[in-house]
Amino acid sequence: MRITAAILFVLAIACEAFGYWGLNTLEGQRAYDEMAGIVPFAVAVAGWIFAVIAVALLWLRRRAGK
Repeated sequence: MRITAAILFVLAIACEAFGYWGLNTLEGQRAYDEMAGIVPFAVAVAGWIFAVIAVALLWLRRRAGK
């Protein structure tokens, strides 16, 4: 479970970086204009979900005492 949590956490960081780039930089705003801007927003939300799942997996592993 620890490896899965680490992979999910790295994926969450990558998703958040892409979301930041797409929403907050000029290059990202040009690449994802108007309604296409939902793509970086949705990826950023998915990044938060991955991070929460990673933390939950680590918590469950610690609680199980393994």
